[in-house]
Formats: sequence, C-alpha cells, structure tokens
Amino acid sequence: MKKISIFQTSIFITIFLLSIISFIVLPDNVAVQWNANGASNYIPKIYAVLIPAVISLFGIASWKYSSIRYNTNIETSKKIQTIHSAIWLCFSFTGIIISILFMIMN
Repeated sequence: MKKISIFQTSIFITIFLLSIISFIVLPDNVAVQWNANGASNYIPKIYAVLIPAVISLFGIASWKYSSIRYNTNIETSKKIQTIHSAIWLCFSFTGIIISILFMIMN
C-alpha cells in the first residue's frame, strides 16, 4: 500500500509539472484534430492543459479508492485487485500521454 501511495504521488507531481510546462509552451489555440491539409480543429490552451490533468487526477483518485476498498475486503481475490489497479494505472497515464502529445504536435 505504501508503494502504491508513493507511485500515485509521483504521477500527481508529474502531471502537475507537465501542466505548468504545457501552459507555458503551448500556443493560445491548440490543434486537436489533423487531416491531410494540416490541423482542422482547435481548442483554447486552458482546455488543453486542464483536460489531461483532470483525466489523470480522476484515474489517481479512482485507483486510490479502489486500492483502499479492496484492501479492507479480505474476501476479494488478489486477481481482481490487480486488474482494477492496472486499469486505473493506465487511466492515470493516459492524461500524461495526452499532455505530452499536445506539446509534441503543437
């Protein structure tokens, strides 16, 4: 449980730092959809910064709740706990990946 909390904290710090960096680096309108002619749809910079952060924070909070819930219920199998942790871990990393892609593509 202690290792999970440290890992969740490191993901939180990473997404916080990426949000600050992307707010500085990204242009005022961020391209979110591309076609053969180039960028076709844009969103304001604040949404490009907040959406990945909210996705990651939701994943971390759900992962934290899931790990607390399954650690208190002894009858729950370890396999289910591992599957839930893996799902929420992937969800937490999705926001980080989106944030990095926004910075690379713009």
